[in-house]
Formats: sequence, C-alpha cells, structure tokens
Amino acid sequence: MVMLHPFGVWDRDGSMDAAATGNGPVQLFTDLRDACTSAGLAAATFDSIFLTRPRDGGPNSPRFTFGAMVDDAVRVAEQAASHPYVDSSRVCLLGVSMGTEVALAAAERLGGVSRLTLVAPSADVRPLFQRWMGADRRLEWLVSAGYVGPGATVDLVAASRDGAGRSGWWDDFDLVERFGERVDLEQLRAEIILEYDEWERRAQTSGDEAAPASFWQDWYAQPAPHHRLARLSGSLTIHVGAEDWTTPPRHAWLLHSAARAHGLRSELTVHPGLGHLMSARNADGRRTYGPLHPDFRRVLVDAIVAMTGTD
Repeated sequence: MVMLHPFGVWDRDGSMDAAATGNGPVQLFTDLRDACTSAGLAAATFDSIFLTRPRDGGPNSPRFTFGAMVDDAVRVAEQAASHPYVDSSRVCLLGVSMGTEVALAAAERLGGVSRLTLVAPSADVRPLFQRWMGADRRLEWLVSAGYVGPGATVDLVAASRDGAGRSGWWDDFDLVERFGERVDLEQLRAEIILEYDEWERRAQTSGDEAAPASFWQDWYAQPAPHHRLARLSGSLTIHVGAEDWTTPPRHAWLLHSAARAHGLRSELTVHPGLGHLMSARNADGRRTYGPLHPDFRRVLVDAIVAMTGTD
C-alpha cells in the first residue's frame, strides 16, 4: 500500500501541529501504517515535494508542480511493486484528500488493473472546487445554518457567535466590523466572491503562503478527478465523513457513480459523525483534522486487506 498525503501534510508520518488540527499534534499516517503492517500489508510512505524540492525557481518553478507529486507517487508504486517480498499485482494506492487526486492520476499513469482507496476525495475540476472552498461554502453555510432571514438579510452577529459551525475553515470572521449587524445576502455574495477572485489571481501569478504559483497553475490545469476514471480499470473503495465540509460527501458520490458508469468496481461508505480527515469533533463541538478515528481506521484496514487479497 502506497500512502499519499493530504494538502499541507507533507512528511512521511503525516505530521500536523495542534494549530492545524484543532485536536493536538497529529501524525496521520503513523497509527494507520502500524495497523496495516500488523494486518500483513507492506506500507510505503514518503516525504512530499514540499519538503524535498527547493523552491529555487521562484513563483513559476517548473520543479514544483502537482505533476511532480504524481511523478513521485508513480515511482514509489513502481518501487513497491518491484520489491522481492511484494506481489506486484496487488499494490494499492491510498489517497487522503488531495492524495486522492494524486492516486487517480498515478493510477492512470501506471496503467493495468488499479486498486484504489480514496479517503475524503474531491471530484470536481480544481477551479470549480477551489471557488467553492474559498467562497461558495461560506455562503452555503450561512443559509444552511439559518443565518439568512426574511428579505434575504444575513444576521452576522448570530453567525459570529457560531464558532463551532464554521470551525476549521472560517475562523477569521470579521464581517460584523465590515458590514454591521446585518447585510444583504447579494451584497455579501459579491464581496466574498471579489475577495476570492483576488486570492486566485495572486496564487496563480505569484503564489501564496501554501505553494508557489507553479503548483497552483499546474493543479488548476488537471482534468476533473472523476474524468480520470474513464481511463482506469479495477476497483476502488471510497470513504467520506458525513460532516466533511472540505470535500463534502457529494464528491464521494460523484466518484462512486462515475466509477460504476465506467465499469469499475466501487464501494462507498459515508461515516456518521466524522469530518474531513475522518476524526470526530472535539469536546467544544469544533471540527478537528485527525487523528483517524480508531473505528474508521479498523474499517479502512479491513477494506484494504479485502481489496489486496492479503491472507
């Protein structure tokens, strides 16, 4: 099994600090790796380009791209398949969040019969998905949480009190200071989209704190993950948390439906009470990002064992 990182989780252990998880320091892959090896699986993990490749080409470095992450995944999968104690016909790619996109692209490159395990996947083309992440989910949350009242006005004071509802992705809520206690929904929509458009322009021109422009440009140029399924054969298992507000279950359903339409064997499990990185909320009701819930980890390992035919 080859383990492929989420965005922002770059080393082979999947390390995240307490500020990123809302749940203390986490090593996302360590317990999973140990559980897999105990079940008779060989687990391959590796440091990503964000640790191993210097950003010496500036914002448009050709060495710092999404495609380079796929290159690394292909090489690791090929090395795993060539190991004398590994059955080359039973190598599985496990992707988490962004790693699901890497897994699908690597499987397309590798060819043959694919065995894929996708956890918290995205399915849309990147520009559409990134726009939802940066703008539309905020508006979607305001409506679904009941903060849009008669006359399509948004109760910003009530929304500002709901730290748990927007935890993990909209913590810096300064809208009351900017717009007052209430604002017209259409005006707020315009302001949020304008802010997002400016971020997108900067990211693809000069990069941002997360990645250089070369990475964003290449990631935006990739086909929609669900389109890659037309060029694959084999099987996949898909897992998503019912409370995932980063890659919502609709993405998992889209991949599942597309896989079946293209003749792949696909199983989808939606896990109640779990969020994006398959962890439960903390005692304060806020979303957390890891570690993997122990019950989910057991289900995941069992699914990988079944997929790979491990005795």
